[in-house]
Amino acid sequence: MFKGVLHFFKSRTFLINFAVYLIAVFILFSVLMSWLRSSTKHGESIPVPDFKNVKLADLDKFVSDKNVRYLVIDSIYDVKADKGTVVKQEPEPGASVKENRIIFLYVTSILPPRIQMPKLVDRSLRQAISMITAYGLKLGKTKFVADQCANCILEQLVKGKRISAGEPIEKGTVVDLVVGKGLSDEEVGVPCLQGLTRKEAVARIAENSLSLGSVTFDNPKDSLLSRVYRQSPSCGKENNINLGSAIDIFLSADKNKIADPDTTTTKNEDSEYD
Repeated sequence: MFKGVLHFFKSRTFLINFAVYLIAVFILFSVLMSWLRSSTKHGESIPVPDFKNVKLADLDKFVSDKNVRYLVIDSIYDVKADKGTVVKQEPEPGASVKENRIIFLYVTSILPPRIQMPKLVDRSLRQAISMITAYGLKLGKTKFVADQCANCILEQLVKGKRISAGEPIEKGTVVDLVVGKGLSDEEVGVPCLQGLTRKEAVARIAENSLSLGSVTFDNPKDSLLSRVYRQSPSCGKENNINLGSAIDIFLSADKNKIADPDTTTTKNEDSEYD
């Protein structure tokens, strides 16, 4: 029997049928692979477009000719970026992906998140400034009034109105403070503000129990890059002013001005604060 089976495998009929079977399998496999390549676009890819700074309202138009899809998966609060714009994406721009791939997007929130107003009243000015920064708020004007509690926060205001602790408020809101300056004619030294940003200067002025006067920019369009190059009254160890007095600041983005500040002020200017 074994010899008969062996003889069959060696027969011309078996070899022809086996060859036909192999050819049919090869043709079927080739057709299948060709179909898979055409349907899945195997080996073909396109670069991921750069979605950064594209506004939400413009996303559909932006992807209309890019052969990709998008999905917004999260929003991020960023005071420096335009509201409702893409700030991050996955995959990154330039990465190779197949057509019709979903690109995941992170956009800046249109509305700032709301928080509860912290209790600043009865705290020291230094504590209040730290809390304002920690809560994502902005320090506005500091007004000093006669009160037996020197450097104590007497009122917290938003747009000129008192706001109580616990009230809902948007991050980035400007908070003004009314601060006690004591009942004496105490004087403090004028801090040097040259080279500071507006935000840094406001904090330094408040830390020294003084208030912000006028703010003048050489070019308001460069406000984010500007730094203090001049102040009135000028700083100095022997230049003292009353607690709560105002300091005017002048800012510029011109590095030459900042490096060589004009700190000269006339006696008449200084006398306004004495």
